[in-house]
Amino acid sequence: MKKTLVALAVLAASGASFAQVTITGTYGYGYKASTSATSGSASGLGISDSNVVFGVSEDLGGGMKVAAQTKIDALNRAKIAGGDSFVALSSGYGTLTMGLAEYDTDTADQFGTFMGATILGGGTHGDSERIADFMSYSTSFGPVGVSFRHTEAEKALGAGAAGSKTQRENTIAASYAAGPLSVKADYTSFDNKDVASSQFFDSRTTLGGNYDLGVVKLGLGLQNTKYAPQGSALETFVGATIPLGALAVGVDYLSVKVSDTGAATDGTATGYGIQAKYNLSKRTDVRLRYANYDASMNPSSKDSYTSLVLEHSF
Repeated sequence: MKKTLVALAVLAASGASFAQVTITGTYGYGYKASTSATSGSASGLGISDSNVVFGVSEDLGGGMKVAAQTKIDALNRAKIAGGDSFVALSSGYGTLTMGLAEYDTDTADQFGTFMGATILGGGTHGDSERIADFMSYSTSFGPVGVSFRHTEAEKALGAGAAGSKTQRENTIAASYAAGPLSVKADYTSFDNKDVASSQFFDSRTTLGGNYDLGVVKLGLGLQNTKYAPQGSALETFVGATIPLGALAVGVDYLSVKVSDTGAATDGTATGYGIQAKYNLSKRTDVRLRYANYDASMNPSSKDSYTSLVLEHSF
């Protein structure tokens, strides 16, 4: 004990820096009942979200900082999966981030008030949820942010050799946030356009944002995805959230129109979601959600679900 105290005193006197470590996480559990036009009805209890996040940061001096994160997704007793992980180096010129992460391209996830890609069954028009390796650089000029991101399929270090048929993405984005207004625009280009290998994305353009009026928060998003060699998908999202003290009520609507692909997937899919969220504390809430959506471009194939979840963050 005395040796430990002496060692700490020496480190303090020498000005040595300590990394700041944090442990956070989320656990949610509840009930969900769903109805599918193709597979019938299902219901039951289960985990909605369960993860632990280990974070560390260190001041390198000279205005530079480093931060790293590792996330563990403990889905159930039989499976523990890896989650988002990254290392980031920041300075007065911006932040360079490298890692492995799951990210969403669905406009409801980017600009929504409550609902996510689940409105249309996880996205019928493209890779709305993807786990991939990435490298990004971001910087800001007051309320304006600018970033560049390179993304490629998850592989071991050095395994992304020349000739790979997986599609890589390069995204440039700009954002503005001041007061109640937040807007973002980005453009993504894809390489390795090989329809025979099911690599058929050409480009993607997204524009949207949120505006908080106090009594209601509004969200709007537009996304246009172009396919190779032809066709496109136009996604339109609108949403609103009304805060009522500890209670917040939201409704979202999403539409995806696929055109000129020359396939049976051409058509329009729509969906809406309603959610009530009650905050029991700053870290604990109860959520009641209902969603009704087209699982495919066939308007007669309506799917729906209702869920009730208790979630706690630490």
